[in-house]
Amino acid sequence: MEIPITIHSDEKGYFDRECPNENCLYTFKINMQDWKEKISDDEVHCPMCGHIDTADKWWTQEQLESMQEIAASYAMSMITKELDKAFGKLARSTRNNKFLKITYKPSKKITFQNNPIGQSEEWETDITCEKCGTRYSVIGSAYFCPCCGHNSAVSAFNESTDSIEKMLKSLPEMKQLLTESYGRDKAETMCRGLLESSLGDIVSSFQKFASCHYDKLTGEISRVNDFQIVEKGNQLFKDATGKGYEEWLSDKELHNMNMFFQRRHLIEHNNGMVDQKYVDKSGDNSYVIGQRLVIKENDAYALLAIIKKLAKGLMTL
Repeated sequence: MEIPITIHSDEKGYFDRECPNENCLYTFKINMQDWKEKISDDEVHCPMCGHIDTADKWWTQEQLESMQEIAASYAMSMITKELDKAFGKLARSTRNNKFLKITYKPSKKITFQNNPIGQSEEWETDITCEKCGTRYSVIGSAYFCPCCGHNSAVSAFNESTDSIEKMLKSLPEMKQLLTESYGRDKAETMCRGLLESSLGDIVSSFQKFASCHYDKLTGEISRVNDFQIVEKGNQLFKDATGKGYEEWLSDKELHNMNMFFQRRHLIEHNNGMVDQKYVDKSGDNSYVIGQRLVIKENDAYALLAIIKKLAKGLMTL
């Protein structure tokens, strides 16, 4: 038994998909035409976690519920139709029987409702895969093309740095809201934590971008922390292409980049407490051993500007 089901796209021509990986369940949209013409029946990639599965596994929970309702409506319509036919025929056959008479009153007719399955309203962030041209839409970040699985280091980097910048700009408003909910002391602590973690987020964004770009340029696989160390990452690109970070950054910017990278390392691994190792590696003489780092908003903005400038230069390689 086959039940025809109609699926409509949203106004931009996209329809909803959901990752079947239970640890993810990420919802995204994909252009309906591209789904029909480009997506393989055997291989679809989740834009968030990279999970790969067959094309028939990507229904959203809302779509499944709608299909169940359509199937139930169809089944009840067929059942009542067959019951009316069978018992109506039986009743008619005993109409002239003197010894047995069967009467049958048809139940209320159930009409099969095959309403088209619609989609959630369209989203703002539309992406076109730079490798295969597949069009898809997401909320927040995405790392893999659902069609070919291509990991766009540039798109991920731009999305990540944009999110960090927006978080930094919203800190005053967040602090006010947190103060109203938790008090001034808690709000101060929470916002300071967000500000300090932003250094780690910036370094991580650059690490992912630089690693993917280097691997693509050289065909080699870099190690996880190669580009968390400024001098090492610089040398890797210089050896591979003849151009290092100094091609696009001034001596002061390189010094500050290394200092901020070292500050990020100190915050994550030593709770921000200054030690001799930090002083030696960062060249930062504004602290003495035993003091704790104080991260300012200007520090995060300065590092963000440096890695954006550097990434733009590296993209030309």
